[in-house]
Amino acid sequence: MDRYRTIFIGFALASLLFFIAACSNSIKLNQALELAGKNRSELQKVLNHYMKSPVDSLKYRAACFLIENMDAHYSYQSDSWEQFQVELDTLYKNECDREKLTKAYNSIYSRYDLKDVRYLSDLKTVKADFLIRCIDFAFEKWKTSYAEHLNFDQFCEYLLPYRAGNEPLTTWQDIFNEQYIPNLFSSINKNKDSISSIEICEALRVCKCAHLFTTPQDVPDYNARLLPSIRLGTCREYCLQSLLAARCIGVPVVIDFTPQWATRSLGHEWNALITKDGKPLSFGMNDECKLGEHVELIPDRIPPKVYRQTFAKQKESLAMICGKEEIPNSLKSPCMKDVTKDYYSTTDILIKFNFKAPAHNQFAYLAVFNNRDWIPVCWAKIKDDRAVFRDLHKGVLYMPGYYYNKQFIPSSYPVIISDSGNILSIKPNFKKRQSLILKRKYQTSLVDRSCEEMVGGKFQAANNPAFINAVDLFTIKTKPEACFQIVQIKSSRAYKYFRYLSPKHSIGDIAELEVYESNSKIKLSGKIIGTTPVLPEFCHANAFDGDPLTCFRIYSKVNNIWIGLEFDEPKRIAKVVYIPKNDDNCIRDGELYELFYWDNKWVSLGKQTGSSDTYRLIYKDAPTNALFLLRNLTKGTEERIFTYENGKQVWW
Repeated sequence: MDRYRTIFIGFALASLLFFIAACSNSIKLNQALELAGKNRSELQKVLNHYMKSPVDSLKYRAACFLIENMDAHYSYQSDSWEQFQVELDTLYKNECDREKLTKAYNSIYSRYDLKDVRYLSDLKTVKADFLIRCIDFAFEKWKTSYAEHLNFDQFCEYLLPYRAGNEPLTTWQDIFNEQYIPNLFSSINKNKDSISSIEICEALRVCKCAHLFTTPQDVPDYNARLLPSIRLGTCREYCLQSLLAARCIGVPVVIDFTPQWATRSLGHEWNALITKDGKPLSFGMNDECKLGEHVELIPDRIPPKVYRQTFAKQKESLAMICGKEEIPNSLKSPCMKDVTKDYYSTTDILIKFNFKAPAHNQFAYLAVFNNRDWIPVCWAKIKDDRAVFRDLHKGVLYMPGYYYNKQFIPSSYPVIISDSGNILSIKPNFKKRQSLILKRKYQTSLVDRSCEEMVGGKFQAANNPAFINAVDLFTIKTKPEACFQIVQIKSSRAYKYFRYLSPKHSIGDIAELEVYESNSKIKLSGKIIGTTPVLPEFCHANAFDGDPLTCFRIYSKVNNIWIGLEFDEPKRIAKVVYIPKNDDNCIRDGELYELFYWDNKWVSLGKQTGSSDTYRLIYKDAPTNALFLLRNLTKGTEERIFTYENGKQVWW
């Protein structure tokens, strides 16, 4: 009897020690259980379930992890939103065409009022059976070859979470295993046991019949029943889809994001496969690049910082240490981890502020420009009117400042961190002035390739329709800028036929083509001739319609693509005006512009009207070492900050 009593006491003592050590932070757990209110009993059932045996010690720790961080997560409840998604599901399963999808989506959205959406805390709503099922499912996936290298902390972040975003809680594992995973594996066309995690992620990013679409701001995250079939969505929807699918298989995939691009409007979210060495391989919907190259895929986008969406509250996040101090929405989540160093070579900078923080605030920020406003993207603690900002991406212009009364307040001059890590303060120099020749109001990254493709192109004239013995009036020898180009022609002869002959192996892109006789401001007209276009939306007329947003193109790299005019009689050509495929952010005839420089605020250097005589604006007596912004007061929203270096606009 004593022997059995000893064994029992020993077992009880071992169990007691296990349960004491099982959760690393019982204070956090108790706090979470207190916040759960009436739902505490459901969460306690989960803990009790895994207390039955020391074999479940890791599952108990996993349950603690989820419950301790559950107060940062929520879902929503809305009858109208649920019914809206039912209609979307029917639409997505029966339609592929983008235009028809968009029209139908807008029609469905117009019939619903989503003001009844209520957000519900997971702590107060998660049921025991649901959480136990999710934990057991995740542990099974941890055993797969895709995940067996993960330690416990990595497992908790990459596989264990029971949700991807703020979607309603459902048995998403069953939904994805029935509606998505079989098609995913069949698309790889390989023995299932030999498929690598990289091959799975390459398949995840292929979204057939799916299109990027800016959903209304009041639309919450799609539910798990709709995610497998989405055909219209933002980057976030496709990220949620890939994340849940990867968890179903056991592949460690995360959502990384930048709250605001450094070089344009908006932010971005993407998926990343976490490799065995802990490095992220980025990917996104319908990428045409290798895994790991997604962020650099589109040339106009540079992230100033990269964060990871986590399930755990990050103890060093701004939201966890700010106390009652007001903080910007872009940095408000406690579940965001700075991973910029995992993507880029970074640097730290020390900023000295020009004045003290309002309301004795203890945090300062670096912001980037979103075409209209400064958006904070990182933070640092203030000490003696200074702050050290760490792990910053290079090649970016940052504006230091404070946040107060729901506004970002610039508090020092902007700084540029060069690609090599050098730091330059952009403070206008009024003692040394300069003249600016401005050709655009927005960066050129997205149109540079079209400009490059025109190098080697020729403007030719002839007196026979086959252009036999054609005369080269002008050859494009260097990359033209993304604005209207004026070419003066020296020719003593008159010609009946004129054309632009594109370089070999190009697709013939040209947005506008104008021809003038000497001392005339009237464009020559005639019968439009040239290579027959494949698609009607890239027809000949586009090059002569006065709209830089349309273009002539063949969409097939063949030799001798050309477009031109047949005049009613021979003409002596004196001037050619052309523009490469464009975004219409160049200087336009008759449109009103205003130039500003930054000196603790935007200061106007005056207004000017664009003219077809030069398609340039000239501002004299501007400060050097300044940050500028050119606004079109007639139309448009894309306007980008720039410096002026060696006679050229340098975009930031």
